Amino acid sequence: MIRKDSINNGMAGDGMFFQNHEPKSSYRQTPENSSLSPASQNSAPHALQLAKKIGNKAMINLLQKQTHIQPVIQGKFKDIEPTDYGANEYDNDRNNEGQFTAVRADKDLPTYFGVLKDTFGEDNVNKSFFSKTNELGDTCDRPHSVSAIVKKGTSRKDRKGDSVVSAIGNLGTEERLIRDGKNDAAKTAYDGGHLVGYQIVRGIEANQEWNIAPQDVKNNEHSYNHTIEKMLRGAGKGTEYTYSVEVKYDQWNFSVDQEQLVKLGALKQVDSTKPWEIQLPVRIPFKWDAKADMTKTDENKWKFGSPTKGESSFEQFSQTMDEGNLDFTRKSHTARFNLAFSDKDGNEELYDIDSNNFDAKKVKGIRYSMHQSLPTDFLKNQKPVEWKGDEANAVAHFGEVKKGQASSTNILEIMPAKLKRNKILIDEIEEIGDVEKPEKMRFIPEGISQLDERDEKKCVFIYQLEKNKIRNEYIILKKIETDYYPFFDVQPEEEERFEKEKENFDTITNEFATWMQELDNKEEDEIESIQQKMVQYSKILEAQTLTLTRIKNHRIGRNLYEETVNEFYPDYKEKIWRSLQVLRSITGYDSDSEYYHGGKKTDSKNKTNSNGKRTLEAREDNHKKRKSDKEQQDNKKMIEEAIGKYLRKSVVDYLNKK
Repeated sequence: MIRKDSINNGMAGDGMFFQNHEPKSSYRQTPENSSLSPASQNSAPHALQLAKKIGNKAMINLLQKQTHIQPVIQGKFKDIEPTDYGANEYDNDRNNEGQFTAVRADKDLPTYFGVLKDTFGEDNVNKSFFSKTNELGDTCDRPHSVSAIVKKGTSRKDRKGDSVVSAIGNLGTEERLIRDGKNDAAKTAYDGGHLVGYQIVRGIEANQEWNIAPQDVKNNEHSYNHTIEKMLRGAGKGTEYTYSVEVKYDQWNFSVDQEQLVKLGALKQVDSTKPWEIQLPVRIPFKWDAKADMTKTDENKWKFGSPTKGESSFEQFSQTMDEGNLDFTRKSHTARFNLAFSDKDGNEELYDIDSNNFDAKKVKGIRYSMHQSLPTDFLKNQKPVEWKGDEANAVAHFGEVKKGQASSTNILEIMPAKLKRNKILIDEIEEIGDVEKPEKMRFIPEGISQLDERDEKKCVFIYQLEKNKIRNEYIILKKIETDYYPFFDVQPEEEERFEKEKENFDTITNEFATWMQELDNKEEDEIESIQQKMVQYSKILEAQTLTLTRIKNHRIGRNLYEETVNEFYPDYKEKIWRSLQVLRSITGYDSDSEYYHGGKKTDSKNKTNSNGKRTLEAREDNHKKRKSDKEQQDNKKMIEEAIGKYLRKSVVDYLNKK
């Protein structure tokens, strides 16, 4: 009888390091591009998937054209194999405490800016979108592994900042944004993380592209920094050790389409002459493995330092390295890590943060392993909207989206954890009452916005806005409109999506329960098949988490929008109305009636009663017209002051403090 834990066959064991796996080829499963049959989805040829998008008639034409070689727009990372650098290709200062001994990386891999510029043309790329990574230019190495040998001295070199380090961290931020879109719930952020740290080798040579990858910011600043790197930095004088760090990628590249890129602001517009879909190189590693070993284990005077004690250092600590614990919405779970130490005889055991038996003097080897939460390729568009190009060029082929096996996981623990997390999200969404889409707010009266910037009426109006202190309400309302009003545009789509996700969730839950009940009676080949299905369903649940979190986020945002508008917009309109009243009384301005109380302005000039006599309102208006010379003089002085202060400044500029 095969036990249940045999389902983990083929998966890397807990606490193990540097296990190499051959990458498998597959398409990433998401709720948007997957059915609930992972096996059939994986086996479907790309041409068949494309046929579903563009129709049978177009497919005939496509298949005819596919007998010819597909155009490759940017082939620099097609079927790429990492390069082993020669010793003369990386710097080593003899005065440093450490010397690099081996470097393996993808040389000159195109950046996202570089790929999009080459594919869609520089004029169609929004350079401001890539402002934080422009330091890198069109290419940047992607590291795979770095090794060094270190002899601890007494150097006290402080770490120096470097723009390349920051830019590569932002390269990770770009990847998450491009793949998942804007998501307020996501807590993952990235620093440029050194594989072999600057303060380990004590030299600026560590600030190289091949030695830096996007690393979870909390892990970079606390976990990695305060555990293995702290121990290496704190090694005793003369201690010599080898240090190797390897990063693994969940897949080599990912696909996006033109509509996604336009919506995010990376491209200015859809271009029908260019491929609808394009593949971009992955930059965020899924796994970091690091190991340090003393070159002589019998040297009693050699020693490593101790890890920093404290909750911040170990908040991401995990004994099991269970991928199911990764959660991009919780800072403590955006990455998970563990430590293992070996003694002089090579005996290795996992570090226990609750144990009092740790003795740094006995440690002769250190192992560190870390997993990061990854983007999930959210909401790929099924149809080429506004794209009328040649179907044969629908996809810019850069090789398959190759999926690796970077993780060491227990699928039987992952599935229940992810099912539980998604059930909680579904319940939370159902408890949040949604609101209907409201009319868009009017911030500036239409008539005023049409006035010339030199018009005295415009100057007087701004002068009154200043007196009425309107900016506070404007800033609050403008921000809430920018941040949350777009959520109403996707409301119908999200309601439909939510119902579909609930159905998918119920299907997966029922199938998983059935598998678990029948597992003891399955043969080995059947268990292997179930294992593959579970892994695929796990990916579907991962993508579903992102979908549900976004739906929840948007519902909260829509409610917040309504509450904020109800609280502040009446006061804003009241201040606009008061400013228009003063403007009308001084200059005779007669427009923008929608801002008058009740939606109508009170025109009392010619009102009469049944006897033909003027009403009280008419007499009051007439009284106002017979203002004293002093009041008229004050008004004239105020107009001159308003013109002097606000001439050539628009109302928009004033409200935005320009």
